[in-house]
Amino acid sequence: MLIGFVLTAVLLSSCSLDTNPADAVEEEEVFKTTSGNEKVLNGTWGYLMETFYTYANPGFGAILRTNDAMGSDVVLNTRYGFSSHYGFTALYGKGGTNTHSWNLTYKTINNTNNIIDKIHEAIGNDTDKKRIKAQALALRGFMYLHLASGYAFAVDKDPNAPTAPIYLKPTTKDSQPVSKATVSELYKQSVADLEEALILIPDNYRRDQKYKIDKQVILGILSRAALYSREWEKAKKYSDELLETNDYLMTEEEYKAGFNDINNREWIWGHPQTPDQSDASYQFNFLDVTSPESYYFSFNADPYFKDLFDDGDYRKSMISWAPDPGRAVENGNLAWTRYAKFKFKAGQIADIVLMRTSEIYLINAEAKARLGDGDAINKLNALKQARHAEAASGLAGQELINEIWIERRKELFGEGFSLIDLIRNQQSVVRRAYPQDKMVDYEYEDENGVIQTKKLLPQGHRVLNFPDQSEFTANSPYYLYRIPDVEERENGNL
Repeated sequence: MLIGFVLTAVLLSSCSLDTNPADAVEEEEVFKTTSGNEKVLNGTWGYLMETFYTYANPGFGAILRTNDAMGSDVVLNTRYGFSSHYGFTALYGKGGTNTHSWNLTYKTINNTNNIIDKIHEAIGNDTDKKRIKAQALALRGFMYLHLASGYAFAVDKDPNAPTAPIYLKPTTKDSQPVSKATVSELYKQSVADLEEALILIPDNYRRDQKYKIDKQVILGILSRAALYSREWEKAKKYSDELLETNDYLMTEEEYKAGFNDINNREWIWGHPQTPDQSDASYQFNFLDVTSPESYYFSFNADPYFKDLFDDGDYRKSMISWAPDPGRAVENGNLAWTRYAKFKFKAGQIADIVLMRTSEIYLINAEAKARLGDGDAINKLNALKQARHAEAASGLAGQELINEIWIERRKELFGEGFSLIDLIRNQQSVVRRAYPQDKMVDYEYEDENGVIQTKKLLPQGHRVLNFPDQSEFTANSPYYLYRIPDVEERENGNL
């Protein structure tokens, strides 16, 4: 899978991503100029975010959806979308999402390796060369972070666990595939790439779109990588530095707007969608569980999830029992806990969020709690108060860390962190069956404008153990991404 360079790129115009493939561009020509290298970089981003493997695997967003489907707080319906992930069979087999993840990751790494290797000889000014190399390094670091956090258990469980190969040079048909690096080596490579990117990125660089990697994005990925690799001082340092330049937390009105617009001031990094390029928007058919325009209504909340929120927290008001919004109430008898967080924009498109300031607050709080820094609870409470939740008090040590973990579950629901948090914290999935001996009341307005009430059967978790019928536990191989069969056959050095 790694051999042979293919320019998996789509050209980028000055204002929007273009879907015209650039596979035919000659390798030696495209890298001769800085603008050519930038086209490869932008095309690689388009490939990463827009490439479908199946309808259930829409670009890198499929990885994010998988991470939540396999967690504790998402309840999938029985219709379509990520049901095998929810049941822990998708990753345990070696095809499907595993193949999609592997292809996306290593083709992206190979493209960035070409840029990093060739940009210094390109025609163009040095400032552009530094900026493009920094962005390529950051994207490569992001990919190695995915491998380290998804293909192995927590680094402190076994830092020497063989995980996945590291490639730092472009591959060709004559390249020899390499053996697995350890999980600690993958984290080290990720952090090293990101720290070099931070040095290279020009201080005066101002991006024109939020999918482009700037200093804030690099600091954010670095904060995340340092937290996952348990480098608390670095996680504190880089998240502090980011919050010094951007500490905005969105308003209630912005929070309830649908998590679909990259122009939201709290979004640090995201993937834009337009009517002409909207493949990644397809994942909102899974995320949007309240709009009739959506299709699958898959990612409902565990009924017990609502109990984590304080009564004054406006996020709690967004969670309610409801039937499928795509069918007449009279034709159904089931209710799901709908969290109205994600909503399609007009035209069934929606931008994809990848990083928000609230995550950086939580990283900062956790790193400081690990270090015994008293500011940890202040950062946690800043986020809680922005959501109109009760401030935490009198917490320290593991109790404070536990509260931060709960806040991560509440704030980052549906954004792709559940499984990674369970793995890095060596926790178990927790799912409880919901009682089926009582109905819930659902009020709706009929065609005559009269308020009616219908009793519906509430639905909760339907997968309560692993496929082999064993109980959920921490550090289970069911949680991990697996190297595809074809890679194991072709790479004799694994």
